[in-house]
Amino acid sequence: TVDHVTEMHDDASVTLRGNLIAKKGNDMYTFRDKTGQIDAYIPMAVFTEREVSPDQLISISGSLDKQQTPPRIKVSRLQKE
Repeated sequence: TVDHVTEMHDDASVTLRGNLIAKKGNDMYTFRDKTGQIDAYIPMAVFTEREVSPDQLISISGSLDKQQTPPRIKVSRLQKE
C-alpha cells in the first residue's frame, strides 16, 4: 500500500494496486490506493498505447525514488486489472 511504500528504503522494488487519478506533467502522474497517494513517473513506453481512466483499477511495478521530494515511484510495468 502507499503508506507502506513511503516507509521503505530508496530504490526498493514495489508493486501497488490502485488508480491513476491525475496527470501532473511530462510522464508524471498521481497514483492513489485506499491508504493514500504518491507521485508516479511513468514513461509513455510503459503504457504501450493503452489508455487508463481514473476509475480503472491498475497494478504498477517499479522502484521507489526517495531522493525526490516528495518520493515517487519510477514505474517499469503497468497492468490493467
